[in-house]
Amino acid sequence: MSRLSEKQEIVIFGGGNMGQALIGGLLDCGWPPENITVIDPDRSTCSVLGKRFPQCSVYSQADSAPLSAQVVVLAVKPQVIQLVCEQISARYPSQRPLVISIAAGTMIQDIDVWLGDKFSIVRCMPNLPVLIRSGSTGLFAGPGVSEVQRNCAEGILASVGSTLWLNEEALLDAVTAVSGSGPAYFFYLIEAILEAGQLLGLTADQARQLTVDTALGAAKLIEQGNQDPHALRQSVTSKGGTTEAAIEVLEQAGVKEIFAAAINRAAQKAQQLSRSDTTSAGTTPSSPDK
Repeated sequence: MSRLSEKQEIVIFGGGNMGQALIGGLLDCGWPPENITVIDPDRSTCSVLGKRFPQCSVYSQADSAPLSAQVVVLAVKPQVIQLVCEQISARYPSQRPLVISIAAGTMIQDIDVWLGDKFSIVRCMPNLPVLIRSGSTGLFAGPGVSEVQRNCAEGILASVGSTLWLNEEALLDAVTAVSGSGPAYFFYLIEAILEAGQLLGLTADQARQLTVDTALGAAKLIEQGNQDPHALRQSVTSKGGTTEAAIEVLEQAGVKEIFAAAINRAAQKAQQLSRSDTTSAGTTPSSPDK
């Protein structure tokens, strides 16, 4: 994270899981806690935030946000994003901080209308593993976002995992389908392998250890070796062996085609939900996992 972005004053609207993940990530990366303010209308949430992040400022009212803030993060539910944007617009009538939205399914054109003119907006699509600093986030910069602001937005999201810039906002629907919903696909596969292992006589604990360790190891082989997954699969699949027998079943069932259809359906749904926000906010879930 650049020294410049570390000096920014940031206000995070929303103290739920995503907001807390960002605060923790920023602090771990050396962001000064006195430069972080959190706004959440739920007083019980404010109490939790105050105990977990005692050096940060926590308030329940939007009019407590510091006027000197240079960055505002929207980590709220889509149902309330319009109200929050209107509060931000009223709070910053002249100085326009960078607005980073991680609200699912809410397009920049809608945020722009609710905020008013001259706000720079970056829209992001993170996924569930940001909770453990292992997330993947797609970002798209709206009109007027400067290079400095892009670097700042990237630094903030990089505090909780990897980042990927997109040149079209519509591609965030693909990001949603691949990485936003992606953890659920792997959970589903792991769930299936766990159940199969137990049917073969392994205990639940044994099946879990073997399956989770294997999933982690397979991911590390791809990541660290920068190898093609097809080549890796072939290296494990001996002619006439056990892996070949298993892969044949998967191929005969058309598993690749099923995954392609499922991910395409997720992308279509993301597009529908995003477009529906043009007329009505609040039709999409607030968590990064769909």
